[in-house]
Amino acid sequence: MTSSSSASVLRRVGGLAVAAGSLFTAAGVGAWITVTKQLREEKIVVPGNAPVLAGKPVQDPATAYVEALVIKNNAERGAEGRTFADISEALRKVESGSDEERKLRGQSASLSTAAALRTSLMTSVLAYGVSAFAAGIGVFLAVVGTQLRRAE
Repeated sequence: MTSSSSASVLRRVGGLAVAAGSLFTAAGVGAWITVTKQLREEKIVVPGNAPVLAGKPVQDPATAYVEALVIKNNAERGAEGRTFADISEALRKVESGSDEERKLRGQSASLSTAAALRTSLMTSVLAYGVSAFAAGIGVFLAVVGTQLRRAE
């Protein structure tokens, strides 16, 4: 292969890298914006008992993560430190229809709801990470592609 044809191949590969990089960057930025928009539409505010960011709207990975932690802590406190396994075991030992059974079933339902909410918030945090990764790879590919296009 001649030097001229090698440079031509590098320029074409560079062009493909720039195109792929642009797509990755656009997809990453688009995903970030979409997740942010959806979180804002929920109008969730980090509660006052949060260790940080209290009163802030949930609209980014940090606030989503803090909100998930607050939900976890509140659910654990409401269940008096019991886990699903603890509650299930206790339910087997109490009288059906008793006040204790109702209390345990309420704790179980609260833990279940909290788990679903935390899962949704952590999925948002994960989506932010993936979108940032995609955008970062996109920028990297665009820079590499630009350099390859300059091949002589």
